[in-house]
Amino acid sequence: MKISVVIPLFNKEQYIERCLKSIQAQTYQNFEIIVIDDGSTDQGAELVRALGLSKLRLISQPNGGVSKARNHGIDKANGEWIAFIDADDYWKPDFLLEMINLIEKFPYVSLCCSAYSFKSRAGVKLARICVPGEGKYRLIDNYFYSTCRGNLPVTASSVVIKKVVLETIGGFPVGWKMGEDIFVWIYISISYQLAICMKNLAVYDESDSGSATKVNQVLEVLPHVKSLEEWIRSGQVSSKQVRDAKELVHRSYIFTALQNLKLGKKKESRRIIQSDGVRFGLHYIAVLLLSLLPSKLLCWLFRESN
Repeated sequence: MKISVVIPLFNKEQYIERCLKSIQAQTYQNFEIIVIDDGSTDQGAELVRALGLSKLRLISQPNGGVSKARNHGIDKANGEWIAFIDADDYWKPDFLLEMINLIEKFPYVSLCCSAYSFKSRAGVKLARICVPGEGKYRLIDNYFYSTCRGNLPVTASSVVIKKVVLETIGGFPVGWKMGEDIFVWIYISISYQLAICMKNLAVYDESDSGSATKVNQVLEVLPHVKSLEEWIRSGQVSSKQVRDAKELVHRSYIFTALQNLKLGKKKESRRIIQSDGVRFGLHYIAVLLLSLLPSKLLCWLFRESN
């Protein structure tokens, strides 16, 4: 079974070689690599060419964002399954092999992923993955349950998805600054079956201070949360998942309200918690009380909590 590995590349010259070498070192070798250079201004693309990897295609496009790059890779992929990995992350040698094992164990799944770890200047820390079950191969029957009780069970560097499913849902939404990948995981989770290998097989590198998750501030509720709200209203989320889906929406609003408070935006914070997606309870009361504090005291509290 051939897997197409799609890597969006934008100004990651210091990481891309490590990423590619981790793919070349896979114990499962039936794959192709598609690097989409999204208008990089550094030497990343030149480094890719210099490696001269036989299974690799380097495709250049004008800068259009990570979703456009991933979608371009999906379009050019020859594999039945597509694996994604960001240029600054890397895999353990058995990642692809274990994805194949998952597919063979659960032939009806459309998305497979693995447990992963976070790498920072302080060291490496295992992600907290909450998926009920026994053994290393498990079905993710409720994505929202797992997301509300730990780190995201699926990331853009620890996932393999059926190409036909990605084409059916229209790929990754273009133009979003954040959450475009989570939109895809949620979309697939409400319509298809997910599975996970609980072995730590991917490393998410947080050391790049220029990454989108560090640069972009979440001051408005992200589009994938709005999409989830609409899917809940329209009945697309199953009765088994709807309670946890609403919990995820609630937590997203609370998180966004707190991000506004950190910047002293008290009116904006109060506006956000008045939304229908927020339940009245301890979270609501805590944010409301914080928004009534003097700005200097509020800034001191958040500074002390960091």
